[in-house]
Formats: sequence, C-alpha cells, structure tokens
Amino acid sequence: MVRWPLPQSDEPRAPGLRERKKERVRSSIQRAALRLFLKNGFEQTTVEQIAEAADVSPATFYRYFATKEDSVLTDDYDPLFIQLLIDRPADEPLIDSIRAVLMGVMAEYFERDRDLLIARNTLANQTPALKAALWEEYERSLDLFSALIARHVRRTSDDLDVRIAVGALSGALQQAFNAWLAQGAPRGKSGIRHVLERAIERCAAALDF
Repeated sequence: MVRWPLPQSDEPRAPGLRERKKERVRSSIQRAALRLFLKNGFEQTTVEQIAEAADVSPATFYRYFATKEDSVLTDDYDPLFIQLLIDRPADEPLIDSIRAVLMGVMAEYFERDRDLLIARNTLANQTPALKAALWEEYERSLDLFSALIARHVRRTSDDLDVRIAVGALSGALQQAFNAWLAQGAPRGKSGIRHVLERAIERCAAALDF
C-alpha cells in the first residue's frame, strides 16, 4: 500500500542496484518492526527500538517510513498490480486481465509475504490506530484502481460501471483474504489462489465490459 503514483509510461522499468539496496533496508526495518510489535505491542514499541533491532538509525527509519503505522502497512502491491495490468493486452477483456494478474505474479507475492500479511492482520485487529490507517489506505486504493481500470476499459474513473467493478472486486478480494487468514493462511493450491479465484468468479458480472 505504498503511496506510488500511477505510472505514466507503458514501458516497465527494472529495479536498479540502488533500488534493490533500498528495498533490502526497508524490508529489514519492516521485519524488525513487526517482530517487536507482535512481541511488545504496537503502542509500547518505539521507533528507537525498531531502529536498534534493524541496526539502523532512527533517521534512517524515517527515510523509509513516515510513521510507525507505515512500517506495518507499506508494501509493493499497488505499484506491482498497476504495472502488471498496464502490461496486459489492450484488447483483453477486463476479467481475463484481472484473473491473469491476480492468479499469476500477485498470488506469488501474497504467498511469499504470508508472514507479513498474517502479522498485519493480527496487529490491525489489536490496534485501533492501525485499523483506521488500513481503512484510509483501502479507500485510497479504490481511487487508484478506479483510474487504472478506467484506463483499461477506456472510460472515465467516475463512470458508474467502473466504480461498481472496483467496489465489487475489492470487496470480494477483502473477503477472500479474510477467509484465507481465518483458515490459517494455508499454502499451496488450496491457499491464496483458491480464494482469489472464488473472488473473481463471484464478481464476474461486474467485470464484464
């Protein structure tokens, strides 16, 4: 849910050495933060403690995360989803593009980040401030995906069918993730891909442009 703008170019850009190094530092800080939050509580854990656990300075923490909440909620899913959908054929039906993106690379990322997603869900349920921040990110993502889907189907982002499609898909995916987490986030074919496929199929009519 990192705050990245909608890409202006259709050409994908591979991350360079500097970007990969920054990603490793960010990931290290985030893992340290999640460990401490789960162990000691979100409110009880300070930025200084997180920085010490990650072997960085507090100033470095704030270069990557504006707040403690961001260290829980930040991920690469929005920009990744955007680029993957942009890369799909322009004449491909929306539901086929969504299915290919979610069941392909996105599912692999969700499986890779299983522990992060479990920790985020646990902490959000325990911490009102995190739950409120998560809802704000959810609403921001709805606007972002409305613009993206509108671009794909050549309509405006305030088009009613576009908003219905985004609302239906986001709601279905949220329930799918909740079901997956409630089941213990099982791995493999019976895991995230199964619930993602169910979510897509249940809102197929809304995605039919």
